[in-house]
Amino acid sequence: MTLGREIRRVATAAVIAGVVAIAGCHRHRASAEDCRAVLDRLVDLELKESGYRDPALAPRWQRELAGRFEADLRRCQTLRVYDGLSRCLRAAENPEEIAHRCLK
Repeated sequence: MTLGREIRRVATAAVIAGVVAIAGCHRHRASAEDCRAVLDRLVDLELKESGYRDPALAPRWQRELAGRFEADLRRCQTLRVYDGLSRCLRAAENPEEIAHRCLK
């Protein structure tokens, strides 16, 4: 897969994260840090799945995508997320797990 295709997968996952908004128990309004953590973890997982191991690559893509999806990150702050979001993000092994388990 090309890096462009991987970036599109990250973007798709970020959009999924931006659309998920179900109120419930043990949830709070997503902070800017919560939203950024989701994007950063998605980038990490996508790069890992793509075979990129350069430690300087992840921060570069995180900065670039944060700029590109700035409006989505702001909208993300209106969503309600589980209190254990950061723990779930750390445990997630692929982007689909983030979308289906952490942001459900």
